Amino acid sequence: KQFDNLSTGDQDCILDFTDIFEAHGLSDFKKYVGKISPSWKGLNVEDAEQKLTFDYAKSNDLWHYHVGLPVYVKKHDKYLTSDWVVHFQWKQGSNHIDIVDMCYHYTADGKFYIPKPEYLAKAG
Repeated sequence: KQFDNLSTGDQDCILDFTDIFEAHGLSDFKKYVGKISPSWKGLNVEDAEQKLTFDYAKSNDLWHYHVGLPVYVKKHDKYLTSDWVVHFQWKQGSNHIDIVDMCYHYTADGKFYIPKPEYLAKAG
């Protein structure tokens, strides 16, 4: 919904991701420069607030991809991370994704950013 409002550089980051997806799908994350991860991974389900976020992200098949904005940072041997991520919905094993949004990985108060329901693809 907001793609046309993004800068050309930001649009290019999203299009780079979708180009790789169209060529290779998500069967091999090594095809991507940035890290791809389910958005529920790493959340502490013992914490009530994080449990709600976990349930929401998992039930909506929310994933995120580090797009390299403002730059890629090597934090691990296997992948690069960045401050900005593209959120997308992907039912594992499917050959279809829905791009949800692009935003900071963490909010100003240090919490993992999760897209609001109105940005998600409708079920069915």
